[in-house]
Amino acid sequence: MHRDLRFRLILALMPLLVLLVRILGRTIRWRRRYEFSSDSRKIYAIWHGHALALALFAMDRGIYTIASRFRDGEIAARLLEGLGFRVVRGSSEEGRAEKGGRTGALRLLSVLEEGGNVAITVDGPKGPAFKVKKGVVFLAQKTGAKIVPAVVKFERCKELSSWDRFLIPYPFTRGVVLVGKEITVSGEDDLEEKRAELERKLSELSSVEVSWGDI
Repeated sequence: MHRDLRFRLILALMPLLVLLVRILGRTIRWRRRYEFSSDSRKIYAIWHGHALALALFAMDRGIYTIASRFRDGEIAARLLEGLGFRVVRGSSEEGRAEKGGRTGALRLLSVLEEGGNVAITVDGPKGPAFKVKKGVVFLAQKTGAKIVPAVVKFERCKELSSWDRFLIPYPFTRGVVLVGKEITVSGEDDLEEKRAELERKLSELSSVEVSWGDI
């Protein structure tokens, strides 16, 4: 019962939480803006710990994302919807029926084929951290969508001790989204090789040192 009450309390407070997160997002001084409006059929591949960070950068762009069908997914879905994202419930790992994998993957396939853009936490929802799963390259191969590796950097932020090292920026900090070269996955490509390529590119972006004096 205690968990039920806490869950209902979080949902009741969600409008306030959305407002506070929106205010936080407006205070961040971003270096350059990514032109989402020119994108079509793109898959933004990010680490799970950067989910809030990218959400603050990409609010109100109509980007699709995915959240689990369980309670933590319900909380994430409501927050993301409040930030202007479109949320599919399930899993991006096709075939994991107990987590809505087939339903989630099929919905994302339809979104991409119709020209929508999708953001996926490639090491989520439970890790291991910084290890890309194959779902993202499966989607790219089936739809011809290009994968855009992206990481977020802040001058000042709180890195939680959670499994994903979740990032929460401080108000009025400076931030930048580092985007790598797009990855194309053809029908002839080996999914494991492309998975490893994406993981390597994300790791390289994560290791980049940002000179904040230039921002």
